[in-house]
Amino acid sequence: MTLRVGLVGAGPWAAMSTGPMLAAGPATTLAGVWARRPAAARELAGRLGVPAFDGFGALLDACDAVAFAVPPDVQAHLAPVAAGAGRHLVLEKPLAFTVEDAERVAAAADAAGVVTQLLLTNRWTTAVDAFLSEVPRARPRVLTAEFVGSSACPGSPFATAWRRPDRALYDVGPHVLDLLEAAAGPASVVHAVTAGAVTAVTLEHEGGAVSSATLSIATPGARGPLRCEAVTDDGRVVLADPGAEDRRLVRRRITDEFASAVAAGRSPATDVRHGLRLQRLLAAVDAHTGRTR
Repeated sequence: MTLRVGLVGAGPWAAMSTGPMLAAGPATTLAGVWARRPAAARELAGRLGVPAFDGFGALLDACDAVAFAVPPDVQAHLAPVAAGAGRHLVLEKPLAFTVEDAERVAAAADAAGVVTQLLLTNRWTTAVDAFLSEVPRARPRVLTAEFVGSSACPGSPFATAWRRPDRALYDVGPHVLDLLEAAAGPASVVHAVTAGAVTAVTLEHEGGAVSSATLSIATPGARGPLRCEAVTDDGRVVLADPGAEDRRLVRRRITDEFASAVAAGRSPATDVRHGLRLQRLLAAVDAHTGRTR
C-alpha cells in the first residue's frame, strides 16, 4: 500500500523539495499540508493538489507518517507529538538546536516504536554512495571537506529567520560531519573556530584519521556543492558532485527507502538515533568555538 505522509511546513524547502518529493510517489502519497501560517499552507496545498489542514492534530488523523520541513526548534516541539500519535517520522537535519531537545525527539520515537528517517539528502546520491564504498576499505588517513554556499545571503529563497549567516554549522554542518564520520569512523572535535560567517573544524577519528571541514552559508557567489577528498593508503579519492544528479531520482530513492522501512518496521541507518549522534557532535563543535546559537 502507498504510504500516506503529511507535510508539516510551507516554507521554501517544503515547496521546492519535501512536498513535491512526497507527492511524486509511487511509494508515498502526500496526505496534506499543515503549517503555522495557514495562508502559506493553503497556497502550497493548492499547488500540490492536496488538502490544507487547520490543525496539526487534523493532519495527524489523515496520515500514516509525517515529514517535517520547519525550523529545528519547531520540529523538536512537534515531532514528539507526532510520534506519540503513532506516526512515523521523516525528520529534517538537525533534529533540534540543543542536545536536550534532540534527546526528547529520540526518546519519543523510541517509546512509540515508530520508524524514523533523517533527511541527509546527499546520502541517497550515487556520488556519496560511491565515495563511501571506496574510502573506508582503503583506510583513510586525511580528509578535507567543505560546504560553502550563499543560502543565508539576501535574495536567497532559503534566507529564512533561523538560517542566519552564523548558523552554517547547524544548516550544512550535518551533511559534512555525517559524511566524514561515515567515511572515517566516529570522531571527536580537536579544534573549531567561527570567524565571521565561516566555521572551520578539525576532527580526530577513532581509526586514526584526521579530517577538516569548512562551512559557510553566507559567502556571496558560492553555491556549494558538498566537496570532500580523502587521502587513503590506496591513494586519493575525490567525491563527485552530488548536486549534479537528477533530483527526481534522488528523491525517489528517499521515499522508496522510507516506505520500505515502514513496511518492514525497521528504521534505516540514518534514523533519529543517528541524528542524535550528529546533534552531540554539533554541540561539541559549538563548545569549541565558544559561540552561541
